[in-house]
Amino acid sequence: MAAQLKVALTNLGKYNEGELVYEWVILPAESEEIFEAFEEIGVKDGTEYEEYFISDYETKINGLEIGEYDNIFKLNKLMKKIDELDNYEKEVFEAILENNGNDVEDSLLMLKHNDYVYYPEIYSYEELAEELVEQGYLDVPEHLLPYIDYHKIANDLKYSGEFSKANNGFIVI
Repeated sequence: MAAQLKVALTNLGKYNEGELVYEWVILPAESEEIFEAFEEIGVKDGTEYEEYFISDYETKINGLEIGEYDNIFKLNKLMKKIDELDNYEKEVFEAILENNGNDVEDSLLMLKHNDYVYYPEIYSYEELAEELVEQGYLDVPEHLLPYIDYHKIANDLKYSGEFSKANNGFIVI
């Protein structure tokens, strides 16, 4: 899988002095690459500039948000786990993440423990209603199927709070 996250590591001391000194790091990365970036921006233990922050980031992961003071090594570890996911797992992970308050660790655990039901490539509540009837989730006798009002079922599903709309489908957590 391609790079999941690109962060701009920035020297906090220099920033506070009015100078923007940063280096882009693509995660997941080897620890040596992160330490090289720290060296490039002048952040070293025992010097005047020991602290960094993340001044910018780019990601291909829907729902992923990074904070200025997130730990780069923890982020790197999480990105390694995400990088190991196959395409389908990544799609499910993104759906969980979008509906799980950006908690990456918790979302990875939910994925690992199958604590979800995922309906991919369903983009409206009406499509979801049709899928649920088709799967037998909603028990409807065969002879009544032509009379089903999927729009009304969709409204009930929408306001039930049980199903969450994600960028790439619906998910129940």
